[in-house]
This record gives sequence, C-alpha cells and structure tokens, in this order.
Amino acid sequence: MAFFSTPCKHKLYQSERPVVGYYGAISEWFDMELVIASARAYPEWDFVLVGNTFGCDTEKAEKQPNIYFTGEVPYTELPGYLAAFDVCTIPFQLIELTLCTNPVKVYEYLAAGKPVVTTAMPELQLISEMVHVADNEESYIAALSSAMDEVGDAQLADERSMWARQHDWASRAAQLKQAIDESYPKVSVIVLTYNNLELTQACLSSIERFSDYPNLELILVDNASSDGTPDFLQKYAADKEHVKVCLNDENLGFSAGNNVGLAAATGDYLVILNNDTFVTQGWVHGLVRALKRDSSLGLVGPVTNNIGNEARINIYYSNMEQMAEQAAQYTQSHAGEVYPARCAAFFCVMFSRETYLAVGPMDEDFGVGFFEDDDYCNRVRQLGLKVGVVEDVFVHHHLSASFNKLKAGAKQALFERNKAIYESKWGEWQPHTYRPGVN
Repeated sequence: MAFFSTPCKHKLYQSERPVVGYYGAISEWFDMELVIASARAYPEWDFVLVGNTFGCDTEKAEKQPNIYFTGEVPYTELPGYLAAFDVCTIPFQLIELTLCTNPVKVYEYLAAGKPVVTTAMPELQLISEMVHVADNEESYIAALSSAMDEVGDAQLADERSMWARQHDWASRAAQLKQAIDESYPKVSVIVLTYNNLELTQACLSSIERFSDYPNLELILVDNASSDGTPDFLQKYAADKEHVKVCLNDENLGFSAGNNVGLAAATGDYLVILNNDTFVTQGWVHGLVRALKRDSSLGLVGPVTNNIGNEARINIYYSNMEQMAEQAAQYTQSHAGEVYPARCAAFFCVMFSRETYLAVGPMDEDFGVGFFEDDDYCNRVRQLGLKVGVVEDVFVHHHLSASFNKLKAGAKQALFERNKAIYESKWGEWQPHTYRPGVN
C-alpha cells in the first residue's frame, strides 16, 4: 500500500473541473451504463477511465463529452492518475464473478486517502464504514455527490489511508498466519522444577528449538528450589507472553507441584514434562496427532532412552547430536504407531483437557513421588480409555534427577510408603517391565 499512500505531486490528468476516476480492467463486468448515467447527472465533472477496454462496448460512452478514456497505462503511472482523481469509483455490475470479488483497487484508492463510491459487492459491503456503497443507479449518483463533498477533508483522508495500511498484503499475511496458528489446539506444557538448574535450562532450550508448534503455552512451576532456579525462571519468562511462572513457597512434591501447573493451564491438551528431559523435533505435533487419531486413547507418552517400563527402547548414543540422529531414525521408521502400555511414566505425558476434567488432578497423597503415575493411569483406564506409547515421538530422559539426590534409605522408605498407598487403592502393584527385546 505504500506505493499508493505516498503522495504523488505529478498529476497525469490535468483538469480544472472535479474528477471522478477509475483504473483497472474495463471489461464485460464493468457497468458502463452506470458511468454514462453518472456523467449525465454531473456534466460539470470529468469521468476518467484508465485501463484496457477489451470486452466492453464503449461506443456510447465515447460520445459522452465528459467521459475520457486513457487506454491501458503502465502500472508505475497509476499513482499519477490517482493523484488527479477527486473521487474514485468501482462501477461493477453485480454478476457471479463480481459477487465473489474483493477488488484490490479499493485498498489502493483508500491508501491514497480518496473517497470511494462502489456498487454493492458483498466484500465491499463489509467495509461500508470506509466507502460509499450503492445498490442502484439513483443511490450511486447520490453517493457520488456525498463523496465529492468529502474532498479536502484531511482528517477523513488520513483515516482512510491509515485503515488501508492496516490491510496491506503484509497485514493480510499476518492475519492468515494468526488464523492458521489459532486453528491448532492449544497445548499447555507444565515443567516442574526442583533445583538442577542446568537440566532445566537444557530442557527449556530444547522446547524452544524443537517444539515447532504455533499455539503453545509453557507453565513453569518451581518447588522452592535453592540453586537460583526461581530467579532464572522469572527472567526467562519476562519477555515471553506464552510463559507463566508459578513459584511455590515450599516443596509440594511431584503431584501437588504439577497440580499447580495443571490448574494454571488453559490448553486443550496438557503435558507434564520433567525438567530432566530433552525433547526432539516435532514432539508436540506427534503426541497431539496420536490423541486426535485415536479417540480411545486417554493418555500417551513418548519413547525414551531411560525409563523403567514399556516406553524404553533400544537406542544408543554418546552425545545429544547423536541422540537427535538416532531418535529420528527410530521415529521415522515407526510413524503412526502406538505401543499399548499399562502405565505411562510421567517424565512426559499428554492428555486432553476432557480427560483431565474427567480424571481430576493428581493424587497428592503420594508426596514427593513414586506411584503417582501408576495411580493416574489406572484412573484413566477406569474411564474406559487406553494408555499408549507414541512410537514416532522420542524424548531423552536423564532419569529421576531429583530422586537421585535422595539417600538410598530415604528413597526406599518413600517407595514403600507410596506402594502401600497405591495398593490400598488398587490392590497388589504389578512391577513395571520393559517391552520384549529391550534390555
């Protein structure tokens, strides 16, 4: 629009009389009879038509003394003609073609600040606050007079020009991108942290680099870390609109900490992701795709290198660059596959908001951790839904970085305590196993 909004001092049509102008193709859809009637109604005005007339009978119009045809002109000359127009017009017949037309020239006219009179095409009726729309010959001729009265109104001209600049191709592209982005279901990723700042930084970096998902919300919940994590999270989120930070005053444990994030989340799909993970390309798309493809799935997780159940696969690498290569090889060769699982480990799981509302928050009786994932998966299956491992999504897992800081005795005592809680609800616990062939 800048091409037309920039004032052109050199007018390519000279006249001392008011000028009503049009530029563009003049063909079978052009209402020449309407132009002739307008010219007869205002014999003291010039009606200037710029463009090729192939396909349009102009014989009668050429006999009208105040109608002028310039013929086709170079595109670069259009601003010079536009500068000479006092009022711009789009006198199209209402036929099948024009009923589906949104003429670009209306935005160019408005970018130059010009009053515009047009026939009642549906797309132009939508912007009737910016242009004069007429649905018959009488109202069209009257609208020309109203538009001519606006000539010289600098405020109106500025308003038109500003409006048009907000509707250029760049703006339309941005609107289209926004519409596409918003068509993706919103995904909320909850990352619970408790110390291990370096792992958290690596995890967040991987989310930024490899999520490639346009409608993502990131909820960062800290369980009273003492290693600078709270300050880091606040600084990290400061310039990111899609990131929320929740700082707990004490270590609430795994279930209660994640419940804080789940309560703050607004997504259609919810992810619980440990801070000792490193995601890979397209991981969000893959998990969403699996849930959308199979409505019987209530909760899914990715395959990984390091976990004590069916999600673990045979994969070998010595650094993160090799990890990405090996993970891609595995996931590409298992596209669209879901491995049935009794329990998905909560280092990384996704479920829909509908499932969450039906199941409820995680059971906080499990405290710091152990068995809360078994419990939640059982509750999902109680609804008649399945649990699965998505074979074309890989997430690297360092494995229980927070738990590993517990002394062996305390860790075992916590395990036994939570096992008893679990078995009081569900009966004898069945130890997790790897899938066949995994060691």
